[in-house]
Amino acid sequence: MPRQFDPDEFAAAMRQVKHPKAPADTNTLPAEPLAVEEWQHSEEFKVRVIAARAKLKLMRDRSEALQDSLQEFRFRQSRMRA
Repeated sequence: MPRQFDPDEFAAAMRQVKHPKAPADTNTLPAEPLAVEEWQHSEEFKVRVIAARAKLKLMRDRSEALQDSLQEFRFRQSRMRA
């Protein structure tokens, strides 16, 4: 089931990703721009983080639904025995 892009989910995922620390020496030259391959890897990483979070949320939702169904089944079963 495809999910729509959720900017809040993206922001939350990116807050959890640890970014490399900047060098302590401020006299150093700025880093070179990312190569195209590195940029694609970075974008791919972000997409994977979002997809993993989406799958985890779907699994949690399904787990909760199954738990609710099990409780309802047990309740009906106990009513039939009484």
